[in-house]
Amino acid sequence: MLSAEDQQQQDAALGEDEEASESPSTFRSRAPSKAATDSADNRRQSTQESSQNSPEPNAGDSQQSPDGVSEDPTGIDAGNADAAVPADGSLPGVPEEGIVLPVKNSDASASRHASTMSLNREDVSTDWYDQHEIEFQEQQKERRAACLADLLDREKAPASYYQTSKKEAWVLEYVANFNRQYTQLFPGRRGLLLSPPNHFGVPKFVCTTLRPTQLPYRELYDYRGCSRFVAEYLSYTPLEPAHELPSTIPGPGFTLRLQQGNAFDYSILLVSFLRGVGYDAYVVSGYATRAMTLMDESRVDSETAGIPPPTGSPPEASDPAPPPPPPPHPATNAAVPGATTTTTTAASKYKVKPPRQLKSQFVIKQDEKSRTRAVQMAATARKKELAARQAAEEDDDELKGLRVHSWVLVLPGKREVAEAFFIEATTGNVYSTDNENYLGVESVFSSVNHWVNMQVCYEGLKGISFDLGDNAKWEFVLLDNTQPGGVDAQDDGEDAAGDNASDDGDEDAPASEILDLPPSWVEKLSVSTENFESRCPSGAKMVIYRDARHEVYADYFRKDGMVARTIFFSDDTRGYTGEIRETFQNRRDKLYQRVRIPYEGIVHEFFEAGRLHGLKEHIILDDRTKAMHFYPSARFDGLIKRVDETVKIIEHYTDREDRLVYRSVTFDGEDVRAVQTNPLLPPHTLLLLTNPFVSQKLPQDDESERGAILKMAEKFDRNPSIPSHLDAQKRTYFLKDDKIRIVYHLEDGKIIPSTREFKKPTAEQKTNFIDLTVSFEVNPYRKPRKKQQLYGELLDLLGSEQGCLSAIKASDREVAEILTNRAGEEKEVVLSVSVYDTMRNQTKLPSEEKKEAAKEEEEAKAADLDYLSPFLVSYPTPTRLTREEAFLVKDACLKNFKERLIDKANIIQNRLDDVTAEYQRRQLAYSRNADSMTPEETETYVRFCNDALFKIHILEKRLAKHKETAPERYIELDSKLKADPRMHLAWAS
Repeated sequence: MLSAEDQQQQDAALGEDEEASESPSTFRSRAPSKAATDSADNRRQSTQESSQNSPEPNAGDSQQSPDGVSEDPTGIDAGNADAAVPADGSLPGVPEEGIVLPVKNSDASASRHASTMSLNREDVSTDWYDQHEIEFQEQQKERRAACLADLLDREKAPASYYQTSKKEAWVLEYVANFNRQYTQLFPGRRGLLLSPPNHFGVPKFVCTTLRPTQLPYRELYDYRGCSRFVAEYLSYTPLEPAHELPSTIPGPGFTLRLQQGNAFDYSILLVSFLRGVGYDAYVVSGYATRAMTLMDESRVDSETAGIPPPTGSPPEASDPAPPPPPPPHPATNAAVPGATTTTTTAASKYKVKPPRQLKSQFVIKQDEKSRTRAVQMAATARKKELAARQAAEEDDDELKGLRVHSWVLVLPGKREVAEAFFIEATTGNVYSTDNENYLGVESVFSSVNHWVNMQVCYEGLKGISFDLGDNAKWEFVLLDNTQPGGVDAQDDGEDAAGDNASDDGDEDAPASEILDLPPSWVEKLSVSTENFESRCPSGAKMVIYRDARHEVYADYFRKDGMVARTIFFSDDTRGYTGEIRETFQNRRDKLYQRVRIPYEGIVHEFFEAGRLHGLKEHIILDDRTKAMHFYPSARFDGLIKRVDETVKIIEHYTDREDRLVYRSVTFDGEDVRAVQTNPLLPPHTLLLLTNPFVSQKLPQDDESERGAILKMAEKFDRNPSIPSHLDAQKRTYFLKDDKIRIVYHLEDGKIIPSTREFKKPTAEQKTNFIDLTVSFEVNPYRKPRKKQQLYGELLDLLGSEQGCLSAIKASDREVAEILTNRAGEEKEVVLSVSVYDTMRNQTKLPSEEKKEAAKEEEEAKAADLDYLSPFLVSYPTPTRLTREEAFLVKDACLKNFKERLIDKANIIQNRLDDVTAEYQRRQLAYSRNADSMTPEETETYVRFCNDALFKIHILEKRLAKHKETAPERYIELDSKLKADPRMHLAWAS
């Protein structure tokens, strides 16, 4: 109910709307929508009646708190919200984790109330945050203010941003004439968005505001990638007022830099990207529902946004629940409460087993179908109820059918698009062209032309044709490019400012009678690699859906490498307790996903290939390791899975040479039950013994935590090279009973296998161990095995038993090592950087950097040296030489340089003569004494000759090069002296 004061304020506001609606300039109904033609009196009357006759809200409905703060629209109470609390105790109440916060009840803030939002949340009271968050918010405001000031600086902006060329002036005049005719012909329709001013206040034709650009990122070559990037990269600002077109349309470059904008800014930027990669995309100016214009996604399921359903899906989304187990026999409930399982088993070992309870499988299937049908009907009823509630809330909207909105239309014909569809640029979702959230269309435009809708939207967009080539349904503005799919005004590689500047060259008269579209006044769009990887305005963004909260983080934004987190809300009506799914990247421990179900105490971790021990999945139940999955190709033993059932450990294998596929070990579990049921143990001791990162990483003995080993079992695949009655299918080692049982593979045509059981003989029973062997042969005609064969088989089984025991101990040590490593990895998370990441990775080695620094230092020293300083020492004013002094300095410098060149040539010649003379002398001595020389002396001579000839060759080449470059260097010095301002008088006439 509205108070009297609120009612008076509302009546006054509606009265102002009535007065404003009487003027021709503001009386504009939505083009074709009947809902938009309701008068202000009808809206006021319906509002008063709905406020007076509205029933009390249900417990599950969205309500208003006494202080005017809107509560959580998802209907999740505090108890259910706690279902999504991480298992490590880190509550999502801190700013870094995010939390569902109430905000003031207004149209502008309703978009953040339960919707897509940036995690900076400037409109929420800072009482929720700590001092670090307040400082972060202040830094964000300062950064945005500095960016805005830089964007509005005309000295840094191209001239096309704040000037209008002649061709643009002609187009603006033509568009103004079109708008005048349109207003006269359709006085009841809203004005068109044709030439709004840009951020510098200069009117620009809206088609020239688009700038088709293809960014150098593979993810942005598809329409889904482009829409997802725009939705995550920008921060949404609703239109104010919601029923009016925006007063200014800045360029897409402005929106990219500021990372903030309204629906029109989103759509213009997305269409620029889509047309840059070849899509036939258009900006749509029209009307939408309140939830769409405020970007409120709290009424839709997360699955519609492409988020996979949770692992523990609700009953209607998962497989039918298994039938309840039959009631136990009364004899099975006769155990004393608190007695252990072993005691009960031992007490009832020799009792008569209860009769089997037979039940028809047909009845079971029919019950399953009935339950599935009931669950589906309940889900359908809930969806209908939710849809009816949303429709009722939408009908209560005073501005229904008048809320201005913009989205993107993609037509078929390019990039293998088969049919037209809509893209909601603010969220990145894809919808059909008859979606009920879009209520009407005024016009569509692209970078080639502008089309006005001439169709009437009686029931939203149902039946509306988007064939822009049909002139009876769409009226084009420019005569050029009247058909959809036209060529853009300029090529993507050209510069927009250059295009605009070239337009003024020959614009004294139009080239033809048809006025074509001038090039875009916006510069080519660009996004740096750092900004592209950040994805979000402040590195993090949150979306709240009806059933989940989805958070997105930039790479390397969080220290733990998390890039996404989805918190599925609990729902008592469906028996669903909630789930937390976390996605990671760039972690050195290869963790890429973690699923937590807090109410069930389940933590499921997924790892990429490349870890030590080949760990693939790690499942923790109630703070204890339940199962581990491995990559068998990364292990030498072919282990696939290891399941821990406290008193039993099961391991599965594949692709082993010994054909082992299964191994299990069973403990008596006395110590485990004693620890769990002992009321005298303090809580910290119990926690220490049950913590998987503490207790299981300690070395375990045979009879420590789990108790003594009762039996071990191994299963093997069929070996075709061995007969079936000799090929063991299962080996069971009973350590407590000192016996070994073998079950062989089934023979062809048999339904039961052969078995053999050995009783371990003592030292006195070795001679008559045959009496301790029990065998069962399926084929009674088969010749029994000899004593020597059985004895050899028994020895092999004893060795296999020791090998199985050793493998189990090695497996325990491996598990302890894995848990120790996981504890260290979670304590200090290390992120890896790819070698291809030039932004975060050092591209140069330290040695190369030192060499470059030394080279630059030498060049700096050389630049500081003055080549004339030795010749100017004797003059009192070196900078002001007379003509005679300059002439003397020039002659002395050239003479000195010439002498240095001659001296260098003489030095090279003298060295060449010396080496040649020594070579000739040694060669003459060798010719005289060659017959009497030893092999060592001959080898020394040959080595000398090789070195001498190499030196002679080098010196000859150096001398020739010096004679060739000496004149050039002399001429270069002479030219340098002529260019020196201190020596200009030497060449003065």
